[in-house]
Amino acid sequence: MAVRGPLVTAVVVLGGLVGMMTVNSVGGLVVAEQPPAARDVAATATDTATDTATETPAAPPETTTPVETTAPAETSTGAPPVEQPPAAPAFPAEAVYAGEVDGGPMTIAVAIKGEQAAAYICDGAQVESWLRGTAVDGKLDLRSKNGANRVVGSLDGKNLAGTVTVAGRRLPFTAPVAKSPAGLYRGEGAEATIGWIVLPDGTQVGIATSDGRSEPAPPLNPARGAVTFGGERVEADKVAGNTTF
Repeated sequence: MAVRGPLVTAVVVLGGLVGMMTVNSVGGLVVAEQPPAARDVAATATDTATDTATETPAAPPETTTPVETTAPAETSTGAPPVEQPPAAPAFPAEAVYAGEVDGGPMTIAVAIKGEQAAAYICDGAQVESWLRGTAVDGKLDLRSKNGANRVVGSLDGKNLAGTVTVAGRRLPFTAPVAKSPAGLYRGEGAEATIGWIVLPDGTQVGIATSDGRSEPAPPLNPARGAVTFGGERVEADKVAGNTTF
């Protein structure tokens, strides 16, 4: 029985080496491929590691805190306020003013009581007018029954100053206080109506009207308070601001 010694073993090993070298000279070094499953597992592991390393946690939702704003102060762009004229001085609770009208032979007397006023204008011959109106907030405004004649005015110091519109003429006047027995008087009889203005100096101006005719009034004695006209006695009453006619 033949025994394979070391020589045989060496020959076998040498033959294997020669075969491997022959293969390498033809196709180069051959590396054993991994099984498909092994490649898939490795790729999955790599992708998972990459995703885990690069993924950033989502930031919490932003919250907005409202910012308080202060409205700008309003500025006035309009014109400066117009200064109102001072209020006219108030009339006394009761008073009578009498004086001459400027620019004509006319005399005026105005009686005030509270917020009511009465007035009489005459020229002592033919022209006369009785008026009624108001004395409110320091302003005097009176009109005749037909509205044709008018008196407006206000206090100027202690005097009454204003304008008379009568017989188509507009005339200024200034009348001081007429203390009794000066003042305004009116008498009514069965046929006649008489008006008197007694000025502070005692001068009298008036007209008597009867049957549509006018003439100067008879002199009046304020202490007696009556006259005789046309054969009848006519009582003379002092006119106040609230006297009606």
